[in-house]
Amino acid sequence: MPAPAKGRMGFSSAGCSWSRKPANISLFRCGDWGSRVVSVQSNDQRLLERILEDQHRKLAPDKSRDDFFTFFAADKALQDWDLDNDEITDGIVDGAHDCGIDGIWTFVDERYITADAHQFLPPRAGKIELVILQAKNSSGYQESVIEKLHFHLPALLDMGREEEDLVPHTNAKLLERTRRFLHILEELASSFPQVHIKVIYANKSAETPHPNVKAKGDRLRRELAKITSDTRADLEYLNAADLRERTARGAKAVAQLVFTETPMSTSLGEGYVCLARLDEYYRFITSDNEALRLELFESNVRDYAGSTDVNNAIGETLRSGTGEDFWWFNNGVTVVADAAQIAGKKIVVREPQIVNGLQTSHEIYSYFQNGGQHRDRSLLVKIVVAPENGTARDRIIRATNSQTQLPAGALRATESIQKDIEESLGHAGGYYYERRASYYRNLGFPLDRVVSMARLAREFTAFVLREPHTALRHSDALLLDDQHYAQIFSPRHDLDIYRLCLDVHTRLRTFLTRYAEDRPLLGDSLENWLYPLAAMSAYTLTRLRQPSPRDLLNIDLDHLSDDLMFRMTGTLEQNFKSVLRRNKAGGVDRIARTADFTTKIRQAVVSQSRYHIEG
Repeated sequence: MPAPAKGRMGFSSAGCSWSRKPANISLFRCGDWGSRVVSVQSNDQRLLERILEDQHRKLAPDKSRDDFFTFFAADKALQDWDLDNDEITDGIVDGAHDCGIDGIWTFVDERYITADAHQFLPPRAGKIELVILQAKNSSGYQESVIEKLHFHLPALLDMGREEEDLVPHTNAKLLERTRRFLHILEELASSFPQVHIKVIYANKSAETPHPNVKAKGDRLRRELAKITSDTRADLEYLNAADLRERTARGAKAVAQLVFTETPMSTSLGEGYVCLARLDEYYRFITSDNEALRLELFESNVRDYAGSTDVNNAIGETLRSGTGEDFWWFNNGVTVVADAAQIAGKKIVVREPQIVNGLQTSHEIYSYFQNGGQHRDRSLLVKIVVAPENGTARDRIIRATNSQTQLPAGALRATESIQKDIEESLGHAGGYYYERRASYYRNLGFPLDRVVSMARLAREFTAFVLREPHTALRHSDALLLDDQHYAQIFSPRHDLDIYRLCLDVHTRLRTFLTRYAEDRPLLGDSLENWLYPLAAMSAYTLTRLRQPSPRDLLNIDLDHLSDDLMFRMTGTLEQNFKSVLRRNKAGGVDRIARTADFTTKIRQAVVSQSRYHIEG
């Protein structure tokens, strides 16, 4: 056999050839395919696989590879909105009858809208965004994926849709999330907001999509742009290199602020007072794609108040063309940080938190988003370095926010009970309680052990208060309602009750995940089963009709066996089917959110002799 020919292209065999190019990049050609595979791309795939393996093992070893990839892709796709674990999971609709959609999230003016949207929508909005995710734990973009989205999305996002026609082939969670978007669209129509629909197709491909895939993507984009007359629609393709880059980018822990004059400081502690030009402050509070960095405001006790007299006055001052400087008329902002260092004309700040000046920051953000110019005007900025574990931060937060009345519960994250829960769960329970959103997740702790305030409130409500319908209907509203908050986060409660709530739900969640592998859950949504089962567990584990928190603390968690959970799941399924036979409208998703159904399952448990309910 003759030796393979060598020439200027290098080694050649069977119609394939390697070509050595500058910068140590090799191109590979093979036969008539005409493909050009750059070796650095396959390296991106290999590196992404290592990242996925490492994070899967650390964060969620009990999740399947596909489920973890969906969460991972959602986390990276939504990086600029800085959602916490619960918010990311809230939008994941992957499963049976998901219409080719793995996740769907609605934002109003950069803020994620939870199930209780009707209670907290602003009277006016500048922008409504719908983000739709398709995540494939495989390589290569497929035309069929785009075709499936093209078939289902127009029907799901039609304001005149007939839900009875959608129920047979659409899971309950997807129906609810699209219903949420349509409700917001209708409620805020009078403010004529910009509507932006973004479809993100993520996988582990080494290359960009084939032109045929892009062509079908363009047709989908044009179809989605018809949702309203002023809707803008985009498609974004995330491949291995993109996902790896976003992983490396991570959440910014360091920020830089360019000042106009040399900052003042004193010998009493570490801190600076300076003037920063308005456009430089805008860069400080926005991400690379000019989204507002909400993580900077986690320690701020207020939320953005929208259109108020004060905020309107701030906006008017920004827009005025009188030639007067902005800082003359504004109190400025206060930033608390772990460390701050002057480097040339910049202050480099580690772990910055804007604890006062949220309203000003939002107005400056809105001003530049709408084409505003700095016109050499400046903002007064105070930067204070305070120890994380001391009381100085809390005292600064309270002092700098005491000028006006605060909404109920605004200072809850700094309350003693919240700090006590964080310490108790960390020491005794192996859980990481996030008073600051995404803090522990960014440090790489396992997802199922990272607990937000909203998650704990929901699980306490389902198990201790035995109101699973309330736990399902509300999320953050539980924390904002004074009366309900006092029931959950009371100093009278033994701190161990919080760990017990989490342990019960963790055990139930693990069981349901295994159970659903062989027997698909009605409605295809695990949470509609999780919270009712938690309430049922309170009765079956104590064998009491009205168990108190003290009664619950006396239970032996080992009694929550697979056999008991299997029997309770059967009872719950029978009751779901009983109600569905009378009325299928809204499905399991609607049924589980009613107080009547909570009463029904309680009666079913206490009346069945096999559960041995006594007192």
